[in-house]
Amino acid sequence: MPTEPIVTTATVTEERDERTVYLALRNGKITLGHLAKAGLPLRPQLKPGAEVQVEMTSFDFEKARIVAVLKEAEINS
Repeated sequence: MPTEPIVTTATVTEERDERTVYLALRNGKITLGHLAKAGLPLRPQLKPGAEVQVEMTSFDFEKARIVAVLKEAEINS
């Protein structure tokens, strides 16, 4: 029986590769965030400091699917 995903916000802490980044959840836990193929246009916005909305399952808190960018990272010049 499938369960509803857990929806929360996270902050990008580090870029990993073209589809994944490390995220800090609101409780401080670090997890791996990934983009589905449909979300690949969001990739340029996933810089350290960006705030994103993620979906997770209650069975695996080690990874999260990034579904939206809520706030882009501030650029320090």
